[in-house]
Amino acid sequence: MGCGMDIRGNPNITMRQLWHFVTAAEAGTISEAARRLRMAPSAISMSLSELERLTGSQLCVKRKAHGLTLTSAGRVAFAQAKQILDLVDEIVHFSGDERSNVRGPLTVGCYMPLAPAVIPHMLRAFAEACPGVDVNFVEGYHEDLQEQLLSGAIDVAFLYDAGLDPEIQTVPLLSVRPYLFLADDHPLAKQAEVRLADVADDPLILFDASPISARVLDLFRDANLAPAVRHRSRSYATVRSLVGAGMGISVLFQRPKLDLSYAGLRVVSKPLDARANTAPPFVALAWSRGMQPNARTRAWLEVAVESFSEEDEDW
Repeated sequence: MGCGMDIRGNPNITMRQLWHFVTAAEAGTISEAARRLRMAPSAISMSLSELERLTGSQLCVKRKAHGLTLTSAGRVAFAQAKQILDLVDEIVHFSGDERSNVRGPLTVGCYMPLAPAVIPHMLRAFAEACPGVDVNFVEGYHEDLQEQLLSGAIDVAFLYDAGLDPEIQTVPLLSVRPYLFLADDHPLAKQAEVRLADVADDPLILFDASPISARVLDLFRDANLAPAVRHRSRSYATVRSLVGAGMGISVLFQRPKLDLSYAGLRVVSKPLDARANTAPPFVALAWSRGMQPNARTRAWLEVAVESFSEEDEDW
């Protein structure tokens, strides 16, 4: 790892110091860490100062207006400390391979548009399989979630398997296909299947977040078409509402069960006969190659693989 520092080989560092450090880093302030640990803030500060003395590095910067910020050495130490604490937690709670024995916190990230279809289902299924795990979820877009995976801020994330950092490992869950979204009164709304060429002159409402925006534009490029982008949005709901209002058509890789926009306007979705050279993306579960998956992460992976079927195309 960077900075040439490795806290794992220092016998003078205690588990309690690592626990205080990780909690403070995750909490963002000394006062919040003290509240979570039910300790005095001064005791947390002393523990962090002693850890910095033992490592010989400044691990964090404490400022009243901005809270606690990790230094580059602190980010390395944070990732190592989490690995150590996770391993200790596994040893303490391990008693066979039963998922019901897994304990502790798990932070899951999810690509924003996938969250409504993925998170409620997974939280319910995982709570039944691993009731001892406290799951917290974070929504975001590809770039932010990848950064959080690599820094150790989140343990695992639901992402599309496109445009990913090479340091991120994935397991595919299901393939997705493109759908064309039209207003209910569009001339092609009642046609069973539509080609991009059929809507080449329609203005495009582009979902403007990677990697989906690039994949959509690739579909047009592969069909030798140049879309006229009328509006851009990073919200699936806004894109569908604009389509329902007759402002244009859109191409998305998910289609909700409901066919109404927020405004109550009907939106028609059609399987897109793209015949493109660009392979459709997979929805995948991702984690950092630099972070050894702990028992909680492995259990989440197993439940996710069991829960999502390749035959389910209604996303």
